[in-house]
Amino acid sequence: MSYTRRATSLAAVGAVAALALAACGGSGSNGPTASSSSGGSGFNAAITSVVNPSTKAGGTLKLSATGDCDAWDGANMYYAFCWDLSRLYMRNLMGYQSKPGPTQAVPDLATKAGEHDADFKTWTYHLKDGVKWQDGSPVTSADVKYGVERLWATDVFGTGAGFYFTCLLDTCSADGTPTYKGPYADPSGQLSTIETPDDKTIVFHLNASTPTFDYYMSLPTSAPVKKDKDTGKSYTNNVFANGPFKFGTYSPGKSVEWVRNDQWSQSTDSIRKPLVDKVDLTIYPDNPDAADQHLKAGDTDLEADGGVQATLQAQIAADPKLKANADNPATGFTRYLVVFQTVAPLTNADCRKAIFYAINKSDLQLARGGTSAGAIASSMTPPGIPGHEEPSAYNPYPDGSDNTGDLAKAKEELQKCGQPNGFNLKMAYVPGGKADKVLAATQQALKRVGITVTPLAGEQASYYSTFIGSPQNVINKGMGMAQAAWGPDFPTLPGYYQNIATTGAIKPSGTSNYASLSDPKVDDGVTQASGTTDENKLEDLGKQVNHAVMDGAVYLPYLWDSAYYYRNPRLTNVYLTPGTGFYYDYVNIGTSDGK
Repeated sequence: MSYTRRATSLAAVGAVAALALAACGGSGSNGPTASSSSGGSGFNAAITSVVNPSTKAGGTLKLSATGDCDAWDGANMYYAFCWDLSRLYMRNLMGYQSKPGPTQAVPDLATKAGEHDADFKTWTYHLKDGVKWQDGSPVTSADVKYGVERLWATDVFGTGAGFYFTCLLDTCSADGTPTYKGPYADPSGQLSTIETPDDKTIVFHLNASTPTFDYYMSLPTSAPVKKDKDTGKSYTNNVFANGPFKFGTYSPGKSVEWVRNDQWSQSTDSIRKPLVDKVDLTIYPDNPDAADQHLKAGDTDLEADGGVQATLQAQIAADPKLKANADNPATGFTRYLVVFQTVAPLTNADCRKAIFYAINKSDLQLARGGTSAGAIASSMTPPGIPGHEEPSAYNPYPDGSDNTGDLAKAKEELQKCGQPNGFNLKMAYVPGGKADKVLAATQQALKRVGITVTPLAGEQASYYSTFIGSPQNVINKGMGMAQAAWGPDFPTLPGYYQNIATTGAIKPSGTSNYASLSDPKVDDGVTQASGTTDENKLEDLGKQVNHAVMDGAVYLPYLWDSAYYYRNPRLTNVYLTPGTGFYYDYVNIGTSDGK
């Protein structure tokens, strides 16, 4: 199952145009409509159309997942499917459009896109009238400010996307430590770079030009929080809602129920047009095959955290009736293996390169489901991000014409690093389904040159935050490699690379720069890209960053990912949107039978 971090994938076509729209404050029709882009069922229909458009209300949307969210609180939330589910109960100043097509940031709580000065450093937003919390109190600019200020409590909120804000809205030391300590450590102080002149106006004063700031305001990380309802880290167990749904019951690791929020008003919300009365999420811990069985039987409607496993995928592909309710989109994620440079003998770059040449990407693609799982990748940058290059243009570690590996080159690298007979290493992963097959394919490929891989199992909810996301835990456990996947937080070069490859992203816990990569070319490229909209410059910077990352030989990409989904035919208003990670837009789905 997909428990990848980073919620926002993107369509390869039109992303630049959408970005320019956002930077200029443009917006269009936001909600799903029964228009020319709507139609009936069919294979891949939900990629470009709204499948089974309807206005029929009632019923329950039944979802499943193989693990819990890393957090339901936006400040600590960083799993892709959770960002999508947050649209049920959480609203931001900006949000993503609710229709198929390229990612576009559109107003949500705000009356319009952010107003900015000439150098994109001062951004002003005005809140809509009539937006309320679930207790009937109004959502104010102070709530937005407080929600953002919480991100400086990095000892509490260390696993979300707060890093985008902490040094952009505050003065940081050379090692990235901000001056402000957050509302818990400094309850009497406030972050002066965010002003709230009245209840409906909020002004952000950035210390660097950021033309894409509307995207930052679309992240669940920047969601408003009502101060008197905040309970710190435990807030994740009962997040206070301002969206169309609120939490009913929550049993961590088992199930979640969302019920309608009677204080939400359709007149204030052009993104969400909910139809069902309730949304249920049932969690089958680390058992994707059980989730598949319930999906095929009709007990659940969708698998919220990813695509189906190989067995059900084969059944769907062979049955035209099932296939008519399936979708196979490119997700915008890169699937890769982390090769840790902090654990011997991988501290030697030549030992790491031996793995790059010995890996069998063809078998890894097969382990994920074959060609429907994605295209074989030669570098980290996925399609749609500036600097992406096809294998014919850039392939720094060529692995043969059939992508099965270059064993002669791998053995040459082993000689260089003083390990001619190979070595032993541990590989971190979350057991179950395709991950087991990726492990087996990796073991088989590396064994050919004497590298023995031993599995090291983690748990889904904490895998990225404290298992491979803690550099010290990596060393303590002696991890040599880890399975991972990554998609952009928003469709820009920094939105993809800032948190997985820059020096400033390395943290004691909750880091997403799993390999502790530190390269001035990467840092400089990402910094420059943050302040420009020049497409030619962005393309050059993208190639600079991509090449520098690959030169480090710490991230071994093997697939530009595609997912294989199945949707219950009873569902209405079904479509995939890159703004929510190329998952289905759960908040707008209805049921044809009202059950």
